[in-house]
Amino acid sequence: MSDENPLVGEIRQASKPRLSVNLPPRAELPDEVVSARAREIGEKWGSNTLLGPKRQEEPPKPTAPLVSLRFDCPDYTDRALSVRAAEENVTKTYLLLMALKTAGYPVEDVDLAKDRRRGKSSKR
Repeated sequence: MSDENPLVGEIRQASKPRLSVNLPPRAELPDEVVSARAREIGEKWGSNTLLGPKRQEEPPKPTAPLVSLRFDCPDYTDRALSVRAAEENVTKTYLLLMALKTAGYPVEDVDLAKDRRRGKSSKR
């Protein structure tokens, strides 16, 4: 009896050649060429191909440095802040800063982030 099974050759698959994924970088295309090609494809498939002009966006105005402020308040006030913050999908800090701004204290709009953890997209 042989140690080698006669079906081993059929069961084993031939190793597949590895594909080279090191592609050379594409040449930069002018915006006009990209727009024309988008219109061409859009007309062929009947889709919307409106491409807006490139906007020169100003860098965002930096926010002021943060200072931690701790104070004691009644538990019902904290619960009310928590509920309202959850309903409006904002932080309690945002609600307090809005209240201070409404009361006349200086609070810049750039510093009024609905949720600082979410980054630039959540700023008001």
